[in-house]
Amino acid sequence: MGPSILLENVSLTLEGNQILAPISAEITAGRLHILVGPNGAGKTSLLKSLLGLMPHKGEITRHWPNQTSPLDSNKLLPAYIPQQPRFDAVLPVTTEDYLAAIISPRPLFFRQSSKVRKCVAALLEQVGLNDKSGLQLGQLSGGERQRLMFAQALYRNSTLWFLDEPMTGLDGDGQVLITELICQLKAKEHTLVIVHHDMTFVHQHADNVLLIDGGLKSMGTAHTVLGRHNQVQEVA
Repeated sequence: MGPSILLENVSLTLEGNQILAPISAEITAGRLHILVGPNGAGKTSLLKSLLGLMPHKGEITRHWPNQTSPLDSNKLLPAYIPQQPRFDAVLPVTTEDYLAAIISPRPLFFRQSSKVRKCVAALLEQVGLNDKSGLQLGQLSGGERQRLMFAQALYRNSTLWFLDEPMTGLDGDGQVLITELICQLKAKEHTLVIVHHDMTFVHQHADNVLLIDGGLKSMGTAHTVLGRHNQVQEVA
């Protein structure tokens, strides 16, 4: 099971502008939490604060189930998928090479072991890129790059996931595949925090919804937070 996350007066101010008013809340363990709100409301900023990537104030504490020592939580690094993954279009690295470099310290110009090649093949199969293994990163579409980021994150075998608009650039088949992967992670009681704008997805899959608009405006089930039609349109 993934961890719970406790936020205590978490706020964010950049260049004198308050991005997030103080937020105190608990993100419960092993559930799918979705951040919704208008564009520019601070959803990505909150996600990055949870990751430790933004200079926020306040306390963010992760509590891991069955933790046996203070060092255990340090070994469980989160999986993070940004909204728009970027790759150097001229980098002469194939999709297969990219994953192999993450899995093995062996230089790319050496032949990888059969174990590494099998692991790479399995990851590409999971995200529907098994037929793209020989393409260079610059040849991948935006949706294919998003799938590759999922493959990289799956290799981490983390139980804590942060996803920023995970459907960005994906075609219909890709959205179905990534939705299935997210549901599988949820079924395994991983803790997932997702920025999402598709209210149909939110209603169908969220265990908890946080409405963000310069701070935490509301928190609860999708029915509670997004129950009124005009509110659904407002945050979409």
